Amino acid sequence: MQLHRDPNVLFAGYKLPHPLQYKIIVRIHTTSQSSPTQAYTQAINGLDKELEYLKQAFETPTDHH
Repeated sequence: MQLHRDPNVLFAGYKLPHPLQYKIIVRIHTTSQSSPTQAYTQAINGLDKELEYLKQAFETPTDHH
């Protein structure tokens, strides 16, 4: 989903060739403004930040009245 938020990504998809193999094939098509590797790296970094935010939200104690 993160890749679909990038305006430079024209297509992003993946497939699992076989359910018993730990292998996925990722296909990313971008505009000339970005490379697939750059878009993938930015998406991973964005997900890392989102997960860190969620982790902190769950670990922060809240007052329940």
